[in-house]
Amino acid sequence: MNVRDYISSKFQSFGIQVSEADLLDMSLNARVNIEDDVDADVIDNISVAIARFIPSLLLRPTSINESGFSMSWNTQGVKDYYSLLCKKYGLKDELNDNKPKIRIL
Repeated sequence: MNVRDYISSKFQSFGIQVSEADLLDMSLNARVNIEDDVDADVIDNISVAIARFIPSLLLRPTSINESGFSMSWNTQGVKDYYSLLCKKYGLKDELNDNKPKIRIL
């Protein structure tokens, strides 16, 4: 499976179709060619690039309904997936920074 298909498949599971520009952005951030095959050497870079892309994705409308065309996607699932990736790769979770914090006085 190439990088383009891998990233597209990851987002399709949430009901999201990413554009060619989105795919290019993520592949450039992962420092891989979009037509290259996904293997163990690049999978972490691709996953981090996906995590870094998700906050901008969540700024988009969650549903579109125009001239009989309708599309919606699972925002909570995407947020949960983002949190999982952030935890796994030690990234700052920009979307869930409002979690209550306990301070011991």
